[in-house]
Amino acid sequence: MALPQHFMDELRRRSSLSGVIGRHVKLTKRGNRFIGLCPFHNEKTPSFHVSEDDGYYHCFGCGVSGDAISFLREKEGLGFMDAVRNLADLAGMDVPQSTPQDPEVTEKRKKSLDILDQSARQFQSALMAGDNPAAAYLKKRGIDQSAVETFRLGFAPRSGLAEALGRFGHKPDEIIESGMMRISDRDQSRYEMFRHRLMFPITDNRGQVIAFGARALSDDQQPKYLNSAESPIFQKKQVLYGMALARVAVRQGLPLVVCEGYMDVIAVHQSGLAAAVAPLGTALTEEQIKLLWRMDDQPILCFDGDAAGKAAALKALIRSIPLLEPGKTLRLAMLPPGVDPDDLIKAQGNDAFSALLNSTVSWMDGLWDGLAAGYQLDDVSQRAAFWQDIRGHLKQITNGQMRASIGDEVERRISAMRQAVREERYGGRYTSLRYNSTERPNVQQDARSRVIMALLIDHPSLVHDFYEQISLLRFHDEKMEKLRQTVINIVSIRSDLDDDGFRHHLNEYGYKNIKGVALLKGMEARIRFDPVSLGVEQARLRLSEVIKLETRQKAVKPRLKRPNSDMMG
Repeated sequence: MALPQHFMDELRRRSSLSGVIGRHVKLTKRGNRFIGLCPFHNEKTPSFHVSEDDGYYHCFGCGVSGDAISFLREKEGLGFMDAVRNLADLAGMDVPQSTPQDPEVTEKRKKSLDILDQSARQFQSALMAGDNPAAAYLKKRGIDQSAVETFRLGFAPRSGLAEALGRFGHKPDEIIESGMMRISDRDQSRYEMFRHRLMFPITDNRGQVIAFGARALSDDQQPKYLNSAESPIFQKKQVLYGMALARVAVRQGLPLVVCEGYMDVIAVHQSGLAAAVAPLGTALTEEQIKLLWRMDDQPILCFDGDAAGKAAALKALIRSIPLLEPGKTLRLAMLPPGVDPDDLIKAQGNDAFSALLNSTVSWMDGLWDGLAAGYQLDDVSQRAAFWQDIRGHLKQITNGQMRASIGDEVERRISAMRQAVREERYGGRYTSLRYNSTERPNVQQDARSRVIMALLIDHPSLVHDFYEQISLLRFHDEKMEKLRQTVINIVSIRSDLDDDGFRHHLNEYGYKNIKGVALLKGMEARIRFDPVSLGVEQARLRLSEVIKLETRQKAVKPRLKRPNSDMMG
């Protein structure tokens, strides 16, 4: 039975070779490959290599090699069609029926691919021809010639493509079939799909052009971005912009970054700091997340820090939940609101982008914080709703080990939140650090905030122990509040830091060689002390007492207000 080539290509693309082989062989990740003991001959030293990117396995001991289909045929004794059906079931695909038109479909596919590639060449030539708005736009955005050539960027004039393709023997109906021309619903006339636009060729993972993205070059042109229509060749939910180039860069050891747009991908590639891809104008799909994991176990989502970007990141994390497997995760590198990777690199340089990539947030932190942002956690019913929400999402995890591991972490965090709420509600006993009751409340609070931060600065290991309580604090003193937020950010991003690493990051945030005793300068003599002189356990006790006092005062303060105080002028 002859199967359409596009089906076979799609089946191989969707199939996880390591997943198929892993049912029979214990595989170990080594760089971009997996290795294990060969299932086709006896050996004690692993010589069986599996390349997920290439879709092939090879044994350097016995010489056997092949793809997922050949592995199933050899190892499980399946016929060709049974192996195909097996893979199709795993990939969620239907095996097409053989028809007399199959050769014709294959020929149409080949013809369309030829037209798409030739169109890309025409657009490239038009861009290089001289003065045009696309070239001016790229120059303004700082895209160098190397990137233009690497991504095969081009310019679509208002007309001329169909005529040029005709000179290469392509008929109008074939051009329409490829998606490069359309028929008007109004008068049935033919017109070119892309006119007066900057062109971004979209390729499959082998670098073959399968579609185009296009950006408008004038303000009155709508829509601003336009993609090729979906076809048997192109389904946008199964493709990532820049995918072929990213595969090569990841093999060279670069991290994989997921951006929101074409220009971001090009800017990141141009920086040389990371491989980059982007979905095609939609939220990340399950198919695209699987594609990411075939390239990198821990791709980084690098979205705008505005509300839309945060929503897109959370949606991607939630969508990944049923797909989670041990070792596979997503990380977040959230930019400031209104800033994309292209903006950051141009405004602050490669060092700023490198620092961003080195300060990613884990999948767990991203999901927790993203969901928590939708609730008022100081309200008991809202807290319960948040806990119900995040627990409900965990039920979607299909891998038992991941469900247990993530479930334990979520319960640990909920327990810590409960403890923090209890301490805030009931407070702690008054200690020698209780301040004179005749002092103004804000003065008392400012003194407590300085003591808390002084202890944390000189004993960074305590930040981890008191993380949940510190996260819930809010200081009146703006400088101390900013320092508190910085400390929380550092630890949430890099929970593995030792004391020296913590201080190094403080320096990077602008707190050069900060000392705890300096924060207590100007306070009453009975309160001033040198935190360094305390041992860790003494500091722990002192910190616990002051945090309890601070949370108790916050809990008591609302009850001390006069009933009608909010109505008095």
